[in-house]
Amino acid sequence: MKLLLYLALFVSLTACSFQNNKKQKDSGETDHISTYYIAPYKVSCVGVAPMQCLLVKKTPESNWEYFYSTIKGFTHEAGIEYTLKVKETTLKDVPTDASSLAYELIEIVESKAYGPKATNLHDIWGVVELNGINPLSKQCEQTLELNVAEKTLLGKAGCNDFRGQFTTSESSNAITFENLIATKMICPNQDLEDTYLTTLESVNAYFRFNQNLFLISDNLVVIKLKRMD
Repeated sequence: MKLLLYLALFVSLTACSFQNNKKQKDSGETDHISTYYIAPYKVSCVGVAPMQCLLVKKTPESNWEYFYSTIKGFTHEAGIEYTLKVKETTLKDVPTDASSLAYELIEIVESKAYGPKATNLHDIWGVVELNGINPLSKQCEQTLELNVAEKTLLGKAGCNDFRGQFTTSESSNAITFENLIATKMICPNQDLEDTYLTTLESVNAYFRFNQNLFLISDNLVVIKLKRMD
């Protein structure tokens, strides 16, 4: 009797699996499992509308790319790097303004606090976004030059120059900017200059993204900079 029940259950499960596979084939959907590396912070991006995007790459050596979709079952925590196994399903007959792929979390392979090398900061950076505003659109060039060995900084707030010090952590992406001193010329974009210096003093973390440097205050990207040639 038990044997008959086991056989009936096996046939039922096999039939269900066959029906599910048949439905998937009939619908034109196909699945693929990929490894995703997820950056520790989301960034502002523009899809159909302005939004916050994950940064994703499929190999450790690749550049980060904006990810405009969502991964079903995955919740991102700021400051954490992830390695995921993700099921990619190719969809059939989707609207022209929708993605042809659906994403679902299979497994979190690894999650760890972001701990970069501070030497990645050593460069000259140009501000491309300050609290959502591009200073270059207002003819205001703002820069930041970081000397990691000396823990000193120089920069342009606009028409005024400034200098100061900064500290970093050996075990995390924490950073603080201190003792900022600026020249006192009256400038056309004085409010923007003041905002830049005030925002720098509020920064408590950083993230190097390809040739970009994001400065973060309480898990929110407040200054975006690009490496200057």
